[in-house]
Parts: sequence; structure tokens; C-alpha cells
Amino acid sequence: MTEHLPQGQPSADQHLSPPAHRKGSLALIFFVMLMDIIGITLLSPVAPNIVLRYSDSALMVTMITVIYAGGQFIASPLFGKLGDKLGRRPVLLVSLVGQSLGYLVFALGGSLWVLFLGRLIGGLTSGNLSTSNAYIADISKPEERAKNFAMISTAWSLGLILGPMLGGIFGEITLEAPAFVAAGVTILNVLLGFFLLPESLPRDHRDHTPLRLRDFNPIVSIYHIGRKPGLWLILLAQALFSFAFNGINSTSALFIIQKFFAQTWQVSLMMMLAGVSIALTNTFLVPRWMPRFGERLSGVGGLLGLAVIAVSLFFVPILWLFLIVNMLSSVMNSFIFPALTTLSIERVSVREVGQLLGVTSAVGSLMNIFGPLWAGFIYDEVMMGSPYWMGAVIYIVAALILFRTAPRPDPAALAKATVAE
Repeated sequence: MTEHLPQGQPSADQHLSPPAHRKGSLALIFFVMLMDIIGITLLSPVAPNIVLRYSDSALMVTMITVIYAGGQFIASPLFGKLGDKLGRRPVLLVSLVGQSLGYLVFALGGSLWVLFLGRLIGGLTSGNLSTSNAYIADISKPEERAKNFAMISTAWSLGLILGPMLGGIFGEITLEAPAFVAAGVTILNVLLGFFLLPESLPRDHRDHTPLRLRDFNPIVSIYHIGRKPGLWLILLAQALFSFAFNGINSTSALFIIQKFFAQTWQVSLMMMLAGVSIALTNTFLVPRWMPRFGERLSGVGGLLGLAVIAVSLFFVPILWLFLIVNMLSSVMNSFIFPALTTLSIERVSVREVGQLLGVTSAVGSLMNIFGPLWAGFIYDEVMMGSPYWMGAVIYIVAALILFRTAPRPDPAALAKATVAE
């Protein structure tokens, strides 16, 4: 059956907020995301050592990531759909409250299953980042969208600088302290959003169709949105990229601890340097290069660059050289996220942006399950560091797929487009 979008339905190439509100809202959502990312990354330097209290398996270390991603995969499409129906603000606030509860449970700890429960709660309520992405899409002009999504990467970069630094500092007090701080930061974020953050999605642009059973099924949601013309190749490229990137990241701290005998502060330094690289790239390179080369070629170039860098990281002989080369990995990643996000949003209507970003978050989460499981397994069973050179092959495949994507659709045609069901 073919479903025609209603006449006059706005495409995602329209922006919804008046100019006077855009800059203020953009600055505020940037700060909300920054605080959120600081909360997430506070745990990074200490989480492996907390798990190592109960198990010395690399697979158990990666399970912290896997369980969080499993909850995220289940819930993200539903959060996206609810954001399209109810508005971004209430969904964001509920998600942040759930995140703070997850941090508190993790901080209390005491056993592996309590740690896993805390991460599961966090994953099931992790619609905050995809909802923030939808918020930015709502208030951005089409020509500014890639630049504004690059700003999200800047928030990530600053969070990667401040979060691990604070995690390393508070982790010297006790390994659980960063989780308590993360809970406090997230509660502060709830108050900030409740009192200061305006709604970005007007009522007349919301999805007024009733919730259906399929909206609670992430697999069905992925299938439904993936049938949009030209979108499935982008989702496939994103899935492969996320699979390799999350797999490599889940074992990188363990890799430098075991190969170079890195200390907690050196693990924090690796993450901070990655954050500095992302901030500099998004400030000086992305705004200049992406408009010149376009989102598709920027994404392809970033993926091929990651492949070369991943092989290099496998062979570097000393820790300081590893840290420097790893910074280049963050440079490449800074081009891939805004490229994939912008290419995806161009292919849906404005009433589907939240659903799309929920689906892309779910795809990323699914790969954040299988990527770390794959990486942990081959790390234990093949050889230390094997995720790097195997991941390079996957990056190349993703680059070839992204290169085959169709050109940007016409916004007027998109508003009247047909969607196969």
C-alpha cells in the first residue's frame, strides 16, 4: 500500500523556531547536552576498574556498555515517536530523571548484577541525546543543520575533556564517587531544562496519529523508517561504522592498560585528548570543509581515514604515540556524525524527525551491543588489539556503501513523497 503525506505537510528541510528564539535555544540545548555528556563520561575512567573487582574478563568489562546499549535499543524508537507526538521537552526531562536514577544504582553497586542493573536503567531511559538532536533539527535552518550538528560533536568533545578529567579526580577519592557526581549533574540538568528550556516543536507540527503496537517494537520501527527512499544505505553505513567504532572504543582503555601499563590518569588523558581533537575539528575544519565537499564525501573521507588510523593504532609501540594517533581518530569521527545525521534528516518529513533520530539511536545502540561483544570476544580469543585491524576492514566497507547513496532529495518532492508500507 502507498501512503501519501498530507498536502502541505512540512518537510524536515523547514525550521520551526523564529529567528529571535533560535540562538538562545541553541545555546541552551548545547549546555544541556554538555552537562549530559559530562555525566556519561564521568564513569569512563573508573568503570573498567569497578568491574575488575568482580571479574578479570574483557567480556565482562564490555558488558557494562552492552547492557546500557541493550536498554537504549529497546527504548530509543519509542522515545523518538513520543517526542514527535508530545514535544521534545517533556521526553527530554523524563529521560534525564531516569538517567540520574541509573547513576545512583550504579554508584551503590556491591555486585556485578547491581552494576548491570544501573546501566540497564540508564539505557532504558536514554532518549535524551536523540531527543536533543531532534530539538536541534527543529530549530535549525536547512543550510545550518550540518554546522549545528557539528556543534553536538563539540559538546561531546568538551564532555570528553571535562568528564574523564573529573572522573579521574573523583575516582581518586573512591571509584564510586564519579557515579554519584554524574547523578548530581544530571539532576541539575533536569532543573535547567524544566525552568529554562522552551519547547521546540509546535503543536501543529506534531504527529497526531495514535500510538500503535509497532511503535513499541524497535525492529519494526527500524524497518518502517528504513524503507524511506535512499535511507537504508545510510542506516547500513551508520550501523557498520557504529559496530566497529563502539567495539574498538570498548576495549581501548583495556588495551592501553595491558599493553602499556597505563594508569587511570593516562586513560583519562586519552579521552581528554580525543575531546580536544573533536573541539578543534568542529571549530576550524568541519565548518570549512563540509560545505565545500558535501556531507556524503565528508563521511566517506572520515570512514577511510578511520580505517588507516585503526591499523596504525594496532602497531604503535609506545603509549604517547598511541595517544597522538588516537587524536586523529577523533578528527575523522567529527566529520562522520554530522554527515550521517544530515543525510538522514534530508530524507524524512518534519513529523518524522524524532522517530528517525530515535531509530538511528537504536541502530547505534544495537551496534553498541554487538560491537563490544565482538571486540571483547576476539580480544580474548584471537589476540590483544585485534579489534583495531578487523575494524579497519569494516570502516572501508561502510565508506563504499555511503559512497553509493543517492543525491539529496528535493524538499518539495519530499513533502509530497509516497512511502511504501
